Amino acid sequence: MLALMRPMIDRNCFKSWALGLTAFSLGLALPACQPQQELAQAAATPPVGHYEGSISAGGQPELRAALDIRHPSPGHYEAEFTVPTAGALSFVADTIFFSNNQLRLTRPARPGQVLTLTLDGDFWRGSLALDSTKIPVLLVKRGAPTPSAYRVEEVPQAAGSAWLFAPADTSTPGAALALLPDAETAPTAALWADALAREGLIVLLLPAADSATAPAEAPRLQTALRLLHSTAGADTANIGAWAAGLRAGALAQLLAGAGGPRVAFVIAQNAEVDPAARTAFQALQKRKLPILGLYGGAGGLQRAAGLRNALGRRGSNMVRTYRTTGADLLVPAGLSPRFGPGLPADVVEWLQGK
Repeated sequence: MLALMRPMIDRNCFKSWALGLTAFSLGLALPACQPQQELAQAAATPPVGHYEGSISAGGQPELRAALDIRHPSPGHYEAEFTVPTAGALSFVADTIFFSNNQLRLTRPARPGQVLTLTLDGDFWRGSLALDSTKIPVLLVKRGAPTPSAYRVEEVPQAAGSAWLFAPADTSTPGAALALLPDAETAPTAALWADALAREGLIVLLLPAADSATAPAEAPRLQTALRLLHSTAGADTANIGAWAAGLRAGALAQLLAGAGGPRVAFVIAQNAEVDPAARTAFQALQKRKLPILGLYGGAGGLQRAAGLRNALGRRGSNMVRTYRTTGADLLVPAGLSPRFGPGLPADVVEWLQGK
């Protein structure tokens, strides 16, 4: 974590033209800037409040939207953008950039989604960029900010970054999982992490991997599980893993092997069940490890049948197919994809009842 915090300290001390304020590191960053304290106090800070309005793309109905900017403690800011009827657009920003009445929020693990706004009295005017598409946004202040749903933190890796999504309320221990997307599902994995965190789960989203073998996954998973075990609010007896595509089969082989990591459950998304993976899933079944299979996209029915045959119909194991979705279990819809029918509720209910 020190590797993450140190760049934030340096940036806040020496780049006074903007505030790069992370919800997790800023509490330490400001004390490190004591020589610049008077300058920091004179600098503009994001206006705290709850803002409501709409986003509107040409030819499509307007959608209600809201922005909450919070200041829970000195030097500590948080921001959350929500679109209630298009939940896949909602996100919590790990960093706030504010300068000259201009605000920029970039969605964690989804850099193509950027909210850029200009303050005009009690109004924010600007746009929400979705890759090459820009959607006009207009928001007006309505009062005090609402409580935060969750917080997100970047965790640097040897290759890329992981992102930790953790509920703001950690008073009651809850389930936690390491999310291991493949190249096909990685672009939308942040949507899943956001949705699960809003349901009270702790999610560590790992970067997509070039290789999908048990030896390659071993150090990544072990590091992820150690981090989750040390995360506030995690029920250490209920920490699992969710892997997609070939990584799901590699995960099963790793867990089934001698001395493999121990998890409380496995979620296999579009798992390819070759002979080695079949043997591994059957070994996990004999241990009575809860396993949930999720399938979508072309060929989903056939792949689901392979996992269903390997697991049988005993215990808390379950294999579900979502015929209208892609491999990412999402359905294209207007400005942003939406979750397949019954999702993410099916996953949350299974985790609660396994």
